[in-house]
Amino acid sequence: MTSSPDDVRSPRAEPTARLSHAVGTAGWRLWEYESARSTSDIAYDLPAWSAVRADLQTGGRGRFGRVFVSDPGGLWISAVLPADGGPQRWVGFSLMVGIHLVRMLEDLRVPGARLRWPNDLMAARKKLGGLLIEQSSRDTMIVGFGLNVFNAPWKSDPALAEIATSLAVVAGEPSSSPDIFGLAVRVLNAFADAHQEMQEGGMAAAIAELNRRWSEPVMVRILLSHGDPVSGRFAGLDRLGNLRLLDGQGLEFLVPHHSVEKLVEIY
Repeated sequence: MTSSPDDVRSPRAEPTARLSHAVGTAGWRLWEYESARSTSDIAYDLPAWSAVRADLQTGGRGRFGRVFVSDPGGLWISAVLPADGGPQRWVGFSLMVGIHLVRMLEDLRVPGARLRWPNDLMAARKKLGGLLIEQSSRDTMIVGFGLNVFNAPWKSDPALAEIATSLAVVAGEPSSSPDIFGLAVRVLNAFADAHQEMQEGGMAAAIAELNRRWSEPVMVRILLSHGDPVSGRFAGLDRLGNLRLLDGQGLEFLVPHHSVEKLVEIY
């Protein structure tokens, strides 16, 4: 069902959009644009259970303001969720969302679907997408997510050819990939499910599942916000979400999650 943007409060900055009501299991209001600088910027002033999707982002961003190529054919979407209890109540939520998105990719039969700490969705060793969570107000947060579907970001940035892929590529045939709107609904359902699970049980269950999924330690190099990089075999998380690494002798040491700027897998 669609209606005119005049029916409800319109997002700021962008002139026109198509609005769908009661999308997905949570009844989202989904605004869709042909082009936007950033779907998260548009979503900033919207109420909880609103979402924004664009065919193209001209200013997509990742963690620490890194450029996120958002070319036509991909899924670029941001959703506003309640954040009752303030920011501290939702620390680690990106990992919870990541688990639910991995489950979605597994349902789509993506080979080697996994989460690379903290926010990269992977197909084996290549990146399919990423998410970024931002606080829009004390009682709401924005989950921004980008997923390569039919697009080829390596055409815009050749350096991505060795590290990125798309659903169309891993599916073997473009026709095997879901349509963008259908995929958006799946993603919004995953966001809603992650939100409910976080409300009911916090991060304990998410950390336990991630540690099961990360049961085979991978060699990593971690860039820190302050200090020299550290290397070791990534062995999962402790109960507080800090990174557990194994040194050359197999002894475990911890890296505080808030000090990590980037994790690079070494093969």
